[in-house]
Amino acid sequence: MQVVGVEGRLCPGCGTRAKAKWEFCPRCGESLANAAEAPGADAAAAAVEDATDAQRYESAGGSWKGFAGAVALLAVSIVAFVTLRNPGPQPASTIFEVPDDTRAVPPATAPTPTRKGADAFEKGRIRLTEGDAQGAIPLLAEAVAQDSENALYRHTYGRALWLGNAKEAALAELAAAANLSPGSPVYWTELGRAQKDVGRNADALRSFEQATNLFPESFEILKDYGALLARLDDRQRAATVLKRVADKRPGDALLQQEMAHALESTGDLGSAAELYRRVVETVPDAPIARSRLAELMIQQNNPAEAVAVLREGLEKTPGSSLLYRSLGSALERTGSVAEAVAAYRQYVARAGDTSDAREIEQRAAALERQLAARS
Repeated sequence: MQVVGVEGRLCPGCGTRAKAKWEFCPRCGESLANAAEAPGADAAAAAVEDATDAQRYESAGGSWKGFAGAVALLAVSIVAFVTLRNPGPQPASTIFEVPDDTRAVPPATAPTPTRKGADAFEKGRIRLTEGDAQGAIPLLAEAVAQDSENALYRHTYGRALWLGNAKEAALAELAAAANLSPGSPVYWTELGRAQKDVGRNADALRSFEQATNLFPESFEILKDYGALLARLDDRQRAATVLKRVADKRPGDALLQQEMAHALESTGDLGSAAELYRRVVETVPDAPIARSRLAELMIQQNNPAEAVAVLREGLEKTPGSSLLYRSLGSALERTGSVAEAVAAYRQYVARAGDTSDAREIEQRAAALERQLAARS
């Protein structure tokens, strides 16, 4: 399972690219405290919603509250946008990357050479394709002025305005295109992405609902829709949509882990555990999925099974520091304190000189003093 296309750090153990705020590699579980930064990342795809200190132990017993946030709730960052400032970085165009499974649904009919505004539109479209949004804007505005009922003109003009940092005007044009061509899931999806980017979540939700109703089998549209439902804390609908997304590609281990994290946020722990189990069965050396599966088992009153899952993982990947920390937490909370200390010490030996390792060492020492006081 390799995370690609995001900025962050490279694991010193296996070379996997990881999110900037992750403390452990999602593949091998190695500590990322001293990892080198990953070059060549696309910042527009790197936005995630995570908790800065969520992996910290909060109380005796090593609370794992917020662990899912620390390994990045990726389902809610499927489509990310760059915040636009003027002057500032070039706007991201990711909202206009039409999903492969949607291309079969034409957004609108292209203008013929004899149609009003066709010449200005074609010149503006070429400018936009070449990356010259500012040069395309007046040409596309001319095309729209000549034929304001043309959905393709309005949509393309909206794209140019968006990339030219005129977001409010862009939203108006994108909405006009969707209303002129209400049967286009492409237009509704891109409008929803733009609305979501500026924080108009209620409007974005309606747009994604339209897109999903028009093209219910689209994998990418369902991901966008489920991500927004999770963001809005619409847990029941989010869980339903996210499970549909996961079921479309059951052999994609990374997708299953992303959807499992998102399902945890909705409170559907049973479905999340099912997806984590899919990951573990597909990729046995998946320490994050295995750790989260064990945690959910403990929450569902199956501590013995949780410990067994973690021990099985260590048999397959004995060098995984994350699994040792997870095992220590599970053993401590199930009363096997001496074994928990041993697991914590194994983690410390592998985690290096990090603040987290020092904290776990302090926890292990405190447990040893408790054992000594009882004897």
